[in-house]
Amino acid sequence: MSCRMAPVLMLLALACGGGPGNAVPADVAPNAEAAVRNFMQAVADSNITRMGRYWGTSRGPASLTHQPPDYVRRLEVTQAFLRQSPFRILGSSTEQDQPDRQAVQVEFTRTDLDGKSCARVTSMSAIRTGEGWIITAIDLTNVGTPGRSCTASS
Repeated sequence: MSCRMAPVLMLLALACGGGPGNAVPADVAPNAEAAVRNFMQAVADSNITRMGRYWGTSRGPASLTHQPPDYVRRLEVTQAFLRQSPFRILGSSTEQDQPDRQAVQVEFTRTDLDGKSCARVTSMSAIRTGEGWIITAIDLTNVGTPGRSCTASS
């Protein structure tokens, strides 16, 4: 083999996945709270594709499994409820004594159209999959409806 071909073959091998076998993709959430943070950053960025990387079913992220079939619409609705809402993670706990399932408590600060603010707490369920931690459920009813008074009951 010619010395001129070696760099070309090396680049081709790297492009085809010939890199280190134990490399962890940068977008894998190592824990449930990281999945929530990454998901919420995608919400803030209005990036539905990235939201789908951190939300899905026990089969894996919606962006990879394309499940449920209406996942894009569900993420659009979720994004409408959560955008422009500062949040903080209050904590997480194991769900149903299963270490691969966590409930993450998240506090959202909502601001009414009239400028009044309130804090709303909701739970996000997360599961560890072969693709890292992802969110499988968000109780949006506790967050409040966009455009409505957050100080009134939902």
